[in-house]
Amino acid sequence: MANFKRLTAAAAAVAMMGSLAACGSNTAYAFTIDGEQVKAGLYIYYSYVAYNEAITTLTEQNAELDTTDDEVVKEQVIDGMDTLTWIQDKAQTYCEEHVAVNKEYEAEGLELTSEEISEIDASLESFWETNSESFEENGISEASIREVIEYTYKASNLFLHYYEIDGKEGITEEEVHDYYVDNNARVQYVRFDLVDGTGAELDDAGKKEIEEMVDDYLSAVEKLKDEDKIIEKMDEIQEEYNAYVTSISEEAVAATATSATDEEGNEIATTTTTTTTAADETTTTTTTVPYANESIVVRATTDEETAEEDITYSPSKTVHDHVYDEAEINKPAVVFDEDSNAYYLIVRYDIEERMNEEDIWTEDMKESVVSEMFSDAFQEKLTGWCDAMTVDVNASAIKRYDPFEIDLYSE
Repeated sequence: MANFKRLTAAAAAVAMMGSLAACGSNTAYAFTIDGEQVKAGLYIYYSYVAYNEAITTLTEQNAELDTTDDEVVKEQVIDGMDTLTWIQDKAQTYCEEHVAVNKEYEAEGLELTSEEISEIDASLESFWETNSESFEENGISEASIREVIEYTYKASNLFLHYYEIDGKEGITEEEVHDYYVDNNARVQYVRFDLVDGTGAELDDAGKKEIEEMVDDYLSAVEKLKDEDKIIEKMDEIQEEYNAYVTSISEEAVAATATSATDEEGNEIATTTTTTTTAADETTTTTTTVPYANESIVVRATTDEETAEEDITYSPSKTVHDHVYDEAEINKPAVVFDEDSNAYYLIVRYDIEERMNEEDIWTEDMKESVVSEMFSDAFQEKLTGWCDAMTVDVNASAIKRYDPFEIDLYSE
């Protein structure tokens, strides 16, 4: 929710559509929600958003599905509903949320700032100048687009009104701080790939050489107790391994280079091409920037409905699990990741050492963490507001503004 302002441009830009009939007098409004009439233009806009969500969902369900064929799309089922019904239901939900946010915003006595209004004016002017013809052909007025843009600001502000630090829900900075510490790990690692200079898997002798290299590096780091010294040593190891990868790549190029002769038997100079290996792509260049080789490994959180293959681990599940299940602060370890065929020399550091306003713990970071923590709670609150409202559907308008008549491929 806290990112709504940043999404304003994208939200308005996607409203470029093909032709729908202009609004008739009896279809000028799609719904009456708690006594407030929702313009057909807003419903058409949210129908387009819902249509794109449907296409994304169907593609995730079946990557081979031809989603450019409307008849094929209409035959599909999402959440037990045919696609058209699903899109219409989703668009209605968005209209209800639109009204709910406006009503709650007013009830809480919130107002857009002059700066926000200026930003909205600028966004609207830019989008309307470029896309007005497309919008109007679809029954979407400039006023409707302004409402959409304003909604993104109001939803973001309302979320922060409730859930920002010291907001209405009483969230404290300590809660936000502790959540971040529990779900983020400050880590430095060097990845040692078991491949040669061409990217081919090493033989047993080559693997043994890498294993001995990793063991030597581990021993060198284990001797150090001071965090700054450990960081410095890990930076050196990264730099040395980078140089090693470069050298074996150059050797591989030289080894595969062959000479040739012309028709008279004179040697022709050989042209070689540098080969980029998997190791080249995964190493990190050491710089003078503090903590340049560090990473923040985010705890992977799931629910019962999340399939293992849908979980993203960084840099790998093996490393992730070691960091959160076994790693101790400032104590190096080596793990082997079978999936990537690589050893990782890993050190986990105290993340709180960097949690200050000049480094990690900035105001933007706090807002981002609050968003992560409470977006679901805000959605539940929003759903509750919607459930409490009365909704009268203008069936004629819903029938008239068919999302499948939108030209998705217009410029």
